[in-house]
Amino acid sequence: MGVYEEQIVPIKISRLAEYVSQRKRIALEEALVYIYSNPMYDRLYDEGAKWWYLSTEALYDEFESARNAESKKVTHEEFEFYTYCLEKYALAKGLTGLQALALLKRYDADDYLIDHYDLLHTQGTGYVIDELDRFIQRRKKRC
Repeated sequence: MGVYEEQIVPIKISRLAEYVSQRKRIALEEALVYIYSNPMYDRLYDEGAKWWYLSTEALYDEFESARNAESKKVTHEEFEFYTYCLEKYALAKGLTGLQALALLKRYDADDYLIDHYDLLHTQGTGYVIDELDRFIQRRKKRC
C-alpha cells in the first residue's frame, strides 16, 4: 500500500462517518461501528481497487450495497435468540448493548450465532456465553 492511501483513508473514514451519522441520524460513534463492521471497510485499503477515490456519497452507496448484499434472511426465532445472546453477553461482560454488538460484529460472532442457531439454542446461557468468548478469542488471535 502506498503512503497516499495510508494518509487519505483515515480522512475518508472521518468524512464518511459524518455523512453516515447525518443520513442515518445516529451518533458518530455508531457511524464508526457501521463503517468498521461493513465488509467494504477492508476494501478501502485495497490499492488496486482504489475505493478511496470515490466521493463520500458514492462510498456510502457502496457501503449500503455491501451491507444489503451481506444481510441474509434471518427467522424470527433466530433473531430473538441472537438478541437474547447479545444482551446476556453484554451483561456478563459489563458492556453496553452497543459495545457488545460492535464486538460481536468485529469478530463475526453475530454470524456465528445465527449460523449455529440449531445447535446453540439448545444449550444453556452460560455455555453460549463461554462459546462466544472462545470464538472471539480465536478470531482475535488471527488478527
